[in-house]
Amino acid sequence: MHPFPFEELQKILELKDTELITDELLFNSVMTTLEKKLGYSLEDKNYNEIQTVKDHKVYTDNDNITEMINIIDMNTKERVPNCIINGREIFLLSTEYEDHVLFLNYNAGFTPEDFPADLKEVIIKLFLLKKKEFIKTQNHEDDYSFEIPQDIQNIINLYRRKTL
Repeated sequence: MHPFPFEELQKILELKDTELITDELLFNSVMTTLEKKLGYSLEDKNYNEIQTVKDHKVYTDNDNITEMINIIDMNTKERVPNCIINGREIFLLSTEYEDHVLFLNYNAGFTPEDFPADLKEVIIKLFLLKKKEFIKTQNHEDDYSFEIPQDIQNIINLYRRKTL
């Protein structure tokens, strides 16, 4: 489930019942566009990864970790205790894991409770822009093209995946 479901957008914008199918398709298009721009899924999902320890650290592939379920040292097949999670960085408190391969099992993404308000605003604004462009195409107007305004792009850039 999306951390910002269509039903919430429907309530906020008081969307008409007669246009719900089209509106939901536009909403799904907005979510796909946003996730492509961000470089990750917004939904809270489970991930499994293999990472090698360097300088007592490993980095997860996904941001917004909601739960670290398990870290297994693949060299010893034992669970790794005592680590500090800071964003995508996992700092191991013991030096014995240096250059070891770790199996990480964690959940990452957003839940409805922690979904950022500015990203909700981005979704609403993008939806309204896409709906406006859709109406233009329905009316056979020539000047339709979908571009994300700079103020919206600036907020997206704040959440965009940063490479290490």
